[in-house]
Amino acid sequence: MAYPLVEGNIGKYCILNGLKVDFNSIEGQELFIPTEEITYYESIRFQEGVLLFWGDHMERLRKSVEAKEDFPIDPDSYRFLAESLIWDSQMANGNIRVVLTKSLNLIYLSNMTYPTEEMYRDGIVTRSLTWERVEPHVKVFRGDYKKAVAETQSTPTSFGMPYEVILRGTDGKFVEGGRSNFFVLHENTVYSPSEDLILIGITRKYVKNAITEAGLKLEEGAFSMDELVKMEKEEDDGPPKMGLFVTSSPFDILPVASIDDVKFRSASCPALQKLMRSYQKIVHEYIDTHAHVDSY
Repeated sequence: MAYPLVEGNIGKYCILNGLKVDFNSIEGQELFIPTEEITYYESIRFQEGVLLFWGDHMERLRKSVEAKEDFPIDPDSYRFLAESLIWDSQMANGNIRVVLTKSLNLIYLSNMTYPTEEMYRDGIVTRSLTWERVEPHVKVFRGDYKKAVAETQSTPTSFGMPYEVILRGTDGKFVEGGRSNFFVLHENTVYSPSEDLILIGITRKYVKNAITEAGLKLEEGAFSMDELVKMEKEEDDGPPKMGLFVTSSPFDILPVASIDDVKFRSASCPALQKLMRSYQKIVHEYIDTHAHVDSY
């Protein structure tokens, strides 16, 4: 399914093949026309003017391109251009999107809905979608997938509109989020599906470091709704020992308060709260280390 190169853009300009282009120009308007070219992309969050985990994003972009067409990419140039857009925008926090096809490279500021403080405190509403992802390690635009996720996310649950979609395989086990990785924390163990089944998120790498720092362990595992409900019901009257959460660059670690019409006490899980603090420590250390430094 054809898909446009630009979505959710903010600002008047983008950088197309190294040149500043007005979105209202003829060349700029063509970017909104769906294309049949294979389109690779990375969305990179910047915080306090620092592009978070830039090198990791560019390595994943390189691997995605290499898996399909294997044309050269230029991370140093993309970084310089991305930072120039940030500088011109005078934004301290936001989101940059790098989009590639075999014939062009495009960099623009993109609109991103960031979680509210209440979402971090209380958890998010989610809805499930049964979907088997094709080549989950390759991050390209897939129109049918984006349409299915958007339709699911626009359908309310008994707890309200879903903030994220949780994908499950045909075996009924939850695998990942529509734009995130999905984890189950139970007692002192964090479970994640096999990495063969998911898009390995950039945040995931640093969450794994935070898991170790928080004194937890990571194991491979996936669960169905029935299994999660059973684990929730088996808990005693004390603080919850189970916490469901999703991770991604736009929102770091977010507790999951519900899936479909089933409620979970994730946000009250002390182990998950500790993990969230450990992750934020890593992010702040990264910002402190990379501020005013070209790290790539």
